[in-house]
Amino acid sequence: MKHVCIGTLNHFDSNRISIVLEEHKIDFFFKSSYESSLQSGWMAPGSSFNEKLLFVDEIQFLKTKKLLENYIIDWSQ
Repeated sequence: MKHVCIGTLNHFDSNRISIVLEEHKIDFFFKSSYESSLQSGWMAPGSSFNEKLLFVDEIQFLKTKKLLENYIIDWSQ
């Protein structure tokens, strides 16, 4: 299964997004760019600690994009 990056999320929003994606049975995972920076041995990590990259199954990309667009619109109102 190939995953693609759909965007960067705030650490605090990732929990809500996880619930939405799990409810719709979308295969996903988060990657912490901060942790990657530390593991690479960078002295000053290139990203803030509260960012996470969201990866979703390539086949479910369009479904996820539409779902999150609707979620963000509903959430902001």
